[in-house]
Amino acid sequence: MSHIRIKAVMLDMARCTEKHRYYHDLVPRLAAWGYNTIFAHFTDDEGCAMRFDSHPRLASPHAFTKRDMRRWVSSAAAHGVTVIPELESFGHTVYIHGLKAYRHLREPTVGHFNAINPLHRETRRIMRHLVRETAEVFDAPYIHMGLDEVNFGASPQVRRARRSKEKWHIFADYICAMRAETEAAGRRMMIWGDHLLKTPEIAGAVPKDIVICDWHYQVNVGPDTVEFFTERGFEVVCCPATSRSGDLLLPAALTQTNLQRFSRIAYAGGRRVIGLMNTVWYPQRMLCGIEQFALALGGAWFNQPETDPRDTLRAFVRRQYGLRRGAAVADAVLELSRLMPSRDTLFSLLDTGSQPAGPLTACELAGAEAMGAEARRLRTLFCRARTCIQQNHAEYENYALACAILEWAVAVGTARTNGAGKTTHRSLSRQGHALLSRCKADWQRGRYLDDGKWALRNQPARCRNALIASLELALERLA
Repeated sequence: MSHIRIKAVMLDMARCTEKHRYYHDLVPRLAAWGYNTIFAHFTDDEGCAMRFDSHPRLASPHAFTKRDMRRWVSSAAAHGVTVIPELESFGHTVYIHGLKAYRHLREPTVGHFNAINPLHRETRRIMRHLVRETAEVFDAPYIHMGLDEVNFGASPQVRRARRSKEKWHIFADYICAMRAETEAAGRRMMIWGDHLLKTPEIAGAVPKDIVICDWHYQVNVGPDTVEFFTERGFEVVCCPATSRSGDLLLPAALTQTNLQRFSRIAYAGGRRVIGLMNTVWYPQRMLCGIEQFALALGGAWFNQPETDPRDTLRAFVRRQYGLRRGAAVADAVLELSRLMPSRDTLFSLLDTGSQPAGPLTACELAGAEAMGAEARRLRTLFCRARTCIQQNHAEYENYALACAILEWAVAVGTARTNGAGKTTHRSLSRQGHALLSRCKADWQRGRYLDDGKWALRNQPARCRNALIASLELALERLA
């Protein structure tokens, strides 16, 4: 029997809460792809996707009630899928201290990351309430308590404590406090492993019954960090990604390389490696449902790391879209993911970076034009197969839409480089608005229109967190 017991997908419910039926519909698909676990990332800086009785003000719009969440957890269990909650408890806690009533708990910070004051008595009280209610809703044996990307140390209370304790010691003490809360709730604690890697003293100071979720999203992921944890007595869940911060529009092939390589590492890692988690971050950066081909790939590799991706995707399009002879479409999906550039490349083409983009170099222009031609070829293929699709039509249409957006991005970058005139700009603007309308219709199909995460609203920095916002900014600058 394999030592890989947990074969999981992590859903980023906090950053973008999909329409609730999405989560119910996804469960049987995940089970069919070989998964037995879902990690529900339902708290983060952007919000809280479940309404707590003890602190109802934390809830985001369209958050699950506890009753609704229990219903989903029970539905998943009926398909053999366990739902493990992730409750952010240190960093990524703007969902708490971003509210006026709890602003005094925020650690003063400079930079992107944040933290709640780990020494404040009210922090401990709030987390105790949240852990207990979480355990009431989710019956999994674990609660994931986050503890990644923490930026703390500047509050007067922490500064005073540092006169007699090292900063890492305060961090380790807080981990132990959160472990005590999860243990009191009858659960075992999981945490992200990044701070234990950065500061090994923490790893030496916390109990070894904590399960470490070791996340790395680069192509050349190696076994060193897994060995770091297992040699110190921890059990480990290896965490690659279907989508990460560098992706926009559709999961790129780089993440698939990460998925397969980390799967190989997990299977070679020995009995203390107990699982794999396929993380899906920032849904608002993607078209609705377009990531599911990569979830199918991850499920296949989590069960057999040497599985041929072409075989997996051919089975995927048969089951997902009712295509009996879907080899060409399956191969096109794989080619599209290989064609997909990084988010920064798309920003450069669309001129949506923090600084105005200049003309493309000759090499960049040639590469962009080749990418545009290939996107056009794939779009034609997807459109021709449209009449053979038996189900999930709207989801299938997003492959052609992704190709069209790529083509348009190349046309925008080329026009800027060649100094195109007003007529070309007007044509590109019409095309862009048509694509934007299709993206908004897609959002409405799977998400909530009053969720502000899709809109730019005069905040250019938001283009980094949403596809629709990126297109809006590109159209503003094109005008």
